[in-house]
Amino acid sequence: MKSFKNEIGNQVLILDGAMGTMVQNLGLTDAAFGGPEFKMLTDLLVFSRPDDLEGIHLGYLQAGANLIETDTFGASPLRLKEFDFSKFNPSDLKAIPDNLDLKTCSLESLTLKLNIEGCRIAKRAIEKYRAQSDYDGRPLFVAGSIGPSNYVVSSTEANLNKGAFGQIVENFYHQVLGLIEGGADVLLIETQQDILETKAIIVGANKAFDEKKKKLPMIVQATVDVFSKMQIFNTDIHAAYTAVSKMGIDVFGINCNVGPDEMVATVEKLSRFCKHPISVVPNAGQPISEDGQTCYKLSPEDMANTMEPFVREHGVSIVGGCCGTTPAHIKALREKLNGVVPATRYPDEKVYVSGPQEAVPIDTSKELLRIGERLNVRGSKLVRDAVEKEGEEISMQVLEEVVNEQVKDLGIEIIDVCMDSNIVNTEETLPKIIHGLTSDFKGVMCIDSFSVEALEKSIESYPGRPIINSISLEEYKDGQSKLDAVLSSTSIHGPIYIALVNGPEGPAQTADEKYNLAAEIVKQANEKYGVGADQILIDVNAYPIGSESIEGLNFCAETLKSLPRIKKIHPDLKTSIGVGNLTNGLANKPYMRKVLTSVFLDEARKAGLDCAILNPNHYVPPESLPIEDVELALKVILKRDMNAFDQLEEIALTKKTGVKQKKVDYAGLSTEESVCAKIKDGFKQKEEGAIKKDGVEFSYRDHIVVEVAEVTTRHKPLDFVSGYLMKTMRELGDAFGRGEVSLPHLLKSADVMRNCMEFLEWFMRLESGVNPEDEIQYKGTVVIGTVYQDVHSIGKDLAKTLLENYGYRVIDLGVQVPLEKFIETAEKENADAIGTSALLVQTSNHMITIARMLQEKSYNIPILIGGAPVNSRHAGYVAMHGQNDTQNILNNIFYCQSGMDGVNVMNRLQEKKDLAEFFSENKESLLNEYKRAKGMKEKQDELLSTLPRRVVGFKKHEVP
Repeated sequence: MKSFKNEIGNQVLILDGAMGTMVQNLGLTDAAFGGPEFKMLTDLLVFSRPDDLEGIHLGYLQAGANLIETDTFGASPLRLKEFDFSKFNPSDLKAIPDNLDLKTCSLESLTLKLNIEGCRIAKRAIEKYRAQSDYDGRPLFVAGSIGPSNYVVSSTEANLNKGAFGQIVENFYHQVLGLIEGGADVLLIETQQDILETKAIIVGANKAFDEKKKKLPMIVQATVDVFSKMQIFNTDIHAAYTAVSKMGIDVFGINCNVGPDEMVATVEKLSRFCKHPISVVPNAGQPISEDGQTCYKLSPEDMANTMEPFVREHGVSIVGGCCGTTPAHIKALREKLNGVVPATRYPDEKVYVSGPQEAVPIDTSKELLRIGERLNVRGSKLVRDAVEKEGEEISMQVLEEVVNEQVKDLGIEIIDVCMDSNIVNTEETLPKIIHGLTSDFKGVMCIDSFSVEALEKSIESYPGRPIINSISLEEYKDGQSKLDAVLSSTSIHGPIYIALVNGPEGPAQTADEKYNLAAEIVKQANEKYGVGADQILIDVNAYPIGSESIEGLNFCAETLKSLPRIKKIHPDLKTSIGVGNLTNGLANKPYMRKVLTSVFLDEARKAGLDCAILNPNHYVPPESLPIEDVELALKVILKRDMNAFDQLEEIALTKKTGVKQKKVDYAGLSTEESVCAKIKDGFKQKEEGAIKKDGVEFSYRDHIVVEVAEVTTRHKPLDFVSGYLMKTMRELGDAFGRGEVSLPHLLKSADVMRNCMEFLEWFMRLESGVNPEDEIQYKGTVVIGTVYQDVHSIGKDLAKTLLENYGYRVIDLGVQVPLEKFIETAEKENADAIGTSALLVQTSNHMITIARMLQEKSYNIPILIGGAPVNSRHAGYVAMHGQNDTQNILNNIFYCQSGMDGVNVMNRLQEKKDLAEFFSENKESLLNEYKRAKGMKEKQDELLSTLPRRVVGFKKHEVP
C-alpha cells in the first residue's frame, strides 16, 4: 500500500471539497442530528447517516480526490461541551454503538466513538471505490479532520473563550486516539486561527502517537486573510509556519476564509519560505448572501484555472476545496492537474524564529544578531521593581515600555526574558509575563530561566518559535544534565536552544574546553532528541575582564580562539555569547562598558560569533569610537593589559563627569595614606627585593611592602590593619556594591592588599618569637563553596581571596557542593563558619536545607550566605530553616552582600566580645526581614482573593 509520505513528493495530491456544503444539500431534518439544538454538530451524522456520508466521500473520490476528510471537524470534547446532551433525542440515530448513551457518557468516550466511526465510514468509501471498474489506481488516503476547539490559548483582549495549553493538549489527545483507532492515514489539522492552539494540538497528537505506538503524518492548515494574516492575532503566515515547522509536521498550508484569488500573495510567500510540502484549500470564492442563504459563486473551472499556477509555478503539493466547493470543483482540479508534478522550489535556507506576529531570521551573514537583555529581573532595576514591588501586582505596562524601547525604538527583534527571582515564583511569573506581553508583540522572545519547569510552562505560553536559554552538560538534578532535563520536556516544540559550554566541572575556560563541550552538546542533542545543529546557538561564555585565577590565562583570548573551531563542528551550527558579564562591575562607567563591549564583539564577530545577548545601549560600531580608546580596549581584550584597563577607566571617568580626574599624587601623602590609596587604586609598582629583620629575610614583589615596613615603625601591625587597611577594603566593597568599582579593579586591589598582609603576617610572627617559616597561625577557618546544582564561582572566589587576605584559612569546596559536605568538612576541620554562595534563584534555596540540617544536628556554627539572588529577606527564610514558628528562628545566619561583608562578619565573630549582643541583633534583623516578606505575600494573596471573576462570552465557529 502506498504511503502518504512517499506520494506527497511525486505528484500533486487532490484533497476533497466541503463536507458542510454537501451535508446541507442532503436536506436533513432536525431528527438526523438528535434535535434542533444539535444541527451545527454535523459530526453526529456518523451515527445517524453513515450511508449518506459514505456517499459524499464516494462522490469526491469519483471526482478525482486522493484524500477524503472524515466528518470529525468538531468531534473533540471541548466542542461537544457546547451542547446539552440531556436534550438529545437518539430516535433517528440508528448507528450509535452499543453501550453508548449520549445523554450520560463522558465527552471523552463520545469523542473516541465519533472519530472511530468517522474514519471507518471514510475507509469503507475508499474500499468501495477501489473495487469499481473505473478506479485508476491513484493513491487514496483517509484524512482525519481536526478543527479548532473554539477556545483561544494566545493572549487577547477579544471576548473569546480562553483556554489553557494543557487543556487543549488533552482535548485533542482524545480526538487523535479515536482517529488512530479508526484507521486514519493522515491527520488534517485545519482552519487554525490561533497558532498557540495549533501547537497544543500537535503536542496532544504526539501524546496519542506515543500511547498507541503509531505516528501519523500531519497536515497543518491555517486560516488567513488577504494580507496573509491569521486575523485574531495578526499572525503572519510565515510566523505561523515557523512556529510549527520543527514540531514534526509533514505539510503546511492554508484553508478557508477566502477564495483562491485572495490566496495568491500568501501562496507566493509560502513558496519562498516553507520547507515542507504546501497545501492550499480555498473556498469557492468570497461568500455572498442570497435570500438569506450564504452562497459561493466561484465556478469549478475558474477555481481550477486560478489554482493551476499554485502547483506549476509555486510548487504547491496538495490542492482541494473548502466552503462552497463540491465534487464538480474537485473534478475540475483533477482534470487541470492530473499527473502534474509540483514545480521544484528553492525555499529560503535561513533558520527562523517567530513571535505571535512575525518571523525573524537567525541571519548573521551581514551583521551580528542582537538579543536585547533588558527584560531581565536580575539586570534591570526598572523591571525588578515592576515585577517584585512589595504589595503590588506585576506592572505589565512598565514591561511593555521596556519591550517597546528595545523592539520599536532600538530595532531589536529578539528580546531575552528572564524572571528568575526569589521574591516571586519564577515558574508562575515567567509564563504569565510571556503570555501577557505577546498579546500585541512584534518580535521574538528568548525565554531564559534556570528552572526547567519555568521553561516548559513558558514555551506553552508562547505563540511562536522561541529561543530557549539555556541547555548545558552541567548537572541539573539527580545526575541528569541540564541538556537532558530541558530537551526531554521542550524539544517537541522545536525551539532554538542557547547551549552554554558548561560541563559537570563548571563553565569551560579554555578554548579546548569550550570546543570539546560544544561538540558533545551537538552530538547528544541530535542523537538523543533529534535536535539538529541548526537549532543550537553555542554560547561560548563571557567572564569578567581580569577575573582569571590562573596565571597567564586570558578569558577573552580563549573565547575568541574557540569561535572558529566551534563553527567547524557542523556547518549549520551558530555561536552566541551573553556579553554583559564581560564588563561586570562597570555599571557606573557606561562609556567604558560600551567601548569594551563593542570592541570585544567586533573581534568576536571576525572570529565567527553570530549572536550576542546584550544591552543595546552598550554596543556601537567600533569605528564610531575614538581610535585611541579602541586600541586600549584591544590591549585589554587580546593581551589582558590591565594598565590599558586603568587608562580606559580614567577616560571613562572623564566621559562621565566631563572633567579629567587627576591621578593621586602618592608622594604628597603620608606613608599610611599612600598605602591605603594604592590599595584603593589597585596600584601595582612591581619591584623585587628583600626586607631584613632580626637576620631573617622577607622577599617581596611590590614596592608597597617597603612602605608597609616603614609603617610598622610607628604602628603595631594589628592597629594598622584595623585602623587603615580594613577601612579601605570596606570602602572598596561598598563602592563595588554601588557599581562604582569594577570587579577587575576590586581583584587588583585585593592583590595589592595580599602583598601587604603577607608581609604583616610575617612581621607579626617574627615579633612574637615564632619562626616565619613555621606553619601560619590563622585568625580562623571558614569552609566555603557554591551550593549543589550551581556551577558559578566568581563570587565565591572573590570572597575566598578577601578572607585569605584578612588572615583566614579558607577551605574551598568548589562548586556544586553536596549539602552534607559543607557540614562534614566544617566538623572535621573545626571551622569557625560555613560560607555558602549561589548565583541562581533555585539553588539559593539549598541554603534553607543546610540550615535545617545543621539545626537537626544541633550544630550552631555561623552560616554566611551570599550571591546574586540572595538578599536580606532570603536570609530570613534561611533562618526559619523550613519551619513556620518564628520563636525558633535562628540567630547564626549572616547575609553578606559582598565578599567584604563576609570579612567583616568573621572579624566581628573573632573579637569574642559582646557576641551575645551581636547574635541577638542579627536574630532581630532576620526576624524583621522574614515578617516583612511574609506580610508582603499575605497582602498579595488577600488582594488576589478579592479580584472579581471575569465572565467571558463565546462566539460560534461555523463548520465548513
